[in-house]
Amino acid sequence: MVTFSASATPGEGAVIKAGFRFDTPVRFDTDRLDIDLDAFQAGRIPSIPLVEIRP
Repeated sequence: MVTFSASATPGEGAVIKAGFRFDTPVRFDTDRLDIDLDAFQAGRIPSIPLVEIRP
């Protein structure tokens, strides 16, 4: 739920957008990554298994 103060209420028909950033601690799920450099394409990374670290 989003609540606006009376002085900051957007006008009728106004587009309201929101963006969020968050930080989730993770660790690698494996000790080794097998990568074939012959098939490696610039800017592309193979799937890297990660596991969320929960407190």
